Amino acid sequence: MNQSTPKHSQGNLKVGVIANEFFDLSVSRMGGFGWATRQVANCFNANPNLGVDVVFIAGESYAQSSQPDSRIHQTPLILRQPNKWAYARRIWSEKIDLILSIDYRPNYRPLFWLLPRTPIVLWVRDPRPPEDVEKINTVRIPGQENMLPLGLKCFDCTSFAGVVNQSKWMGRRILFATPAPFLKDKVLGTYGVQPPEVYFLPNIIDIEPGEIVKSEKPSVIFLARLDPYKRPWLFAELASHFPDVEFIFMGQPHFEGKGAWQPDNLPDNVKLMGHVQGEEKVRLLASAWVLVNTSIHEGLAVSFQEALKCETPLLSCVNPQDVVSRFGIYVGRWDGSGMDSIPKFIDGLTCLIEDRELRTRLGKEGREWVLANHNQSQFLAAFYDLCKRARIGQTKINTLLGK
Repeated sequence: MNQSTPKHSQGNLKVGVIANEFFDLSVSRMGGFGWATRQVANCFNANPNLGVDVVFIAGESYAQSSQPDSRIHQTPLILRQPNKWAYARRIWSEKIDLILSIDYRPNYRPLFWLLPRTPIVLWVRDPRPPEDVEKINTVRIPGQENMLPLGLKCFDCTSFAGVVNQSKWMGRRILFATPAPFLKDKVLGTYGVQPPEVYFLPNIIDIEPGEIVKSEKPSVIFLARLDPYKRPWLFAELASHFPDVEFIFMGQPHFEGKGAWQPDNLPDNVKLMGHVQGEEKVRLLASAWVLVNTSIHEGLAVSFQEALKCETPLLSCVNPQDVVSRFGIYVGRWDGSGMDSIPKFIDGLTCLIEDRELRTRLGKEGREWVLANHNQSQFLAAFYDLCKRARIGQTKINTLLGK
């Protein structure tokens, strides 16, 4: 945990970021929701003149008795408390102006009602309407077809409709935003409500690879948790067909035991790197020839954007926002274990490895797309616009907008 404290101004906008994970192994699992919380905190903590202070609020994790607030990413983390009155007073003491909800989970609701008039921006990141839930539930680990794998549970998020309806009576503004416009079509089925507008709030893709130097020997990357949802066994199987290519797993499992995938008996050309961050992560992404994604489902995967920022094209069986078909090769949808997709993955990877011109062009075009759409300046412009629409207080809005 980072214990250093950024300087805050009394007149700043206070944003409460609600999530169930915070991209810090000391307090939570790693994942895209946690990554988003970290990026928001880093953005504002590194730039005091932006006029925003951030506090993290945990949706599911409880503090131990008399445990002080944690600090991660230079940001206070308020854990839930068994003493509801003490917890309420702790939340109220922050004087939060705006709630940034990292997607929605039912355990966020008590937090919303502790602040019944505070505007909410729901950052729609991985909505799962019934048709997506049905697809996800087809996943099976090869050899364990009669067992439901761990980590497939999809939460019923339609209770958010109740939050929206009751907030109307309280005069609370609720806005929906997403980093991928195609996700707006999943809002009604996921949250039980259709907002009049879903705004664009991009990701902050801030990795800087510098000069791109690809590895001399072909290498491909898997960047995700090694859990059944991501179907990592397909990456391992693909490796067995390319003995002269280095296959690198970047990530670690969240689940263990029955119903989890065990990375045993891997081909000799497979490397298990565990969770990788910082310069090493950027180096591996920038040197890779291809990023392979074998997941049953994705929103707009951050790994896609980070790989493309490093001019690394994509090979995947999901195609959110047509990103894969534009900047890589989409092998089509394959449910269940996905093992029937292997011939298509083989064809796609063969094409990308053998066609350097194609690989280079796709990588450069992907980088240009990320640079144009998913950066800090684009995020800030969209965020300040949402603040204005949320009517958080004209004085603070004018401060944010530099008026």
